[in-house]
Amino acid sequence: MHYTEWVQSVGFEIEVYMIALWDLGNVVVQWNPEKILGMLQLSEDKKDVLKSRLFDGSLWLDLDRGVTTEPEVAALLSAETHLSADEVEHCFETVRESLVNFPRSVELIKQMKDADIPMYVLSNMSIVNAGYLRPREYFELFQGIVISAEEKLIKPDTSLFQVVLDRYALDANNVVFIDDSLPNIHAAKSLGMHAVHFKATDTCYANIRKYFTL
Repeated sequence: MHYTEWVQSVGFEIEVYMIALWDLGNVVVQWNPEKILGMLQLSEDKKDVLKSRLFDGSLWLDLDRGVTTEPEVAALLSAETHLSADEVEHCFETVRESLVNFPRSVELIKQMKDADIPMYVLSNMSIVNAGYLRPREYFELFQGIVISAEEKLIKPDTSLFQVVLDRYALDANNVVFIDDSLPNIHAAKSLGMHAVHFKATDTCYANIRKYFTL
């Protein structure tokens, strides 16, 4: 049994079970556009276009929102820039190669599972990239997974948070949300969730653990 916190209710102490709600990118798996660009055998001006138009622009958000596809983005960039569609497609493939697990996060997920802590996923991610990650063994340890592109919503829109709360009948006050984005953290807290701003440090992992007995 795992501990969370004790509250007083009509004179009785009752145990409140906390629930872990994990983001994926830059929390469970690495997400580093600068590293991805460095892996590409392209000229610096082409990398600059990918950085500005894809990673820093609206196109990546549109993929995460599920309103466009990788072939559509490749065709658009090849028509509007000096990148070829093949070069853009190769960038997408390199993105997936870069999604390396954070070993300490995966180990913590496994420890939470062993402690019978309910765990869910709420992640901004394209359908293709989410599908690429799903065969990894730790995905079987989550009791529910909500991916932005599948819902046509994107964090920090609180409507996406509400999807996971409603779908799995979760009480926001019992949820510990773990994400690397401060706007997402603020959105979670606005709904009454606990939240940990993830930074892959000893302190951060300790802050997550303090909500649970492992």
